[in-house]
Amino acid sequence: MDVIVCLDACFTQKRRQPQGKAWHEPHTHPETIFIPPTEVKAVEDMVESIRPTPKKVDKKQNKSPEKSSNLDSQQQEQNFEPGMRIPTAVLDGCNDSFVAADERRTKASTIFFADTGLMALICRHDRVLWLVNMTSAGEKQYNALCLLQKLFMYIPESMRVGVLYDIVCQLD
Repeated sequence: MDVIVCLDACFTQKRRQPQGKAWHEPHTHPETIFIPPTEVKAVEDMVESIRPTPKKVDKKQNKSPEKSSNLDSQQQEQNFEPGMRIPTAVLDGCNDSFVAADERRTKASTIFFADTGLMALICRHDRVLWLVNMTSAGEKQYNALCLLQKLFMYIPESMRVGVLYDIVCQLD
């Protein structure tokens, strides 16, 4: 590896929703390390455009439990995440084991907070390279991808990057 970076989110750093009807954009320092919301939104849109739509499960199908479990195990063996070499079942199990990846768990309410936390990209010396204001509950894939995209804008294409992230299995 030429460089090693770490990604993680912190949900203790929040910004309250503005009081009153008028929205006030936070003041931005000209030498900020925060990635602008427009860049984050562009990556979010890109991720949503390529993400496969979730398959709907038909609850009306009546199968015997034995046939159903055999069918499920066969499907799990054959189902791989698009573009990845890992079975979907492995990723789902990994995803279920991490609180950070669980979008159903609200770590900070978007009702009360405009920014629900921060996600940071840091170097191996614990220096912050860039930050993203998270505006939804949970760590979203696009926040991590946005930070990595920013890094790749500033390093040579030939550099190999090692990424340490507690739910990096969701980014392969």
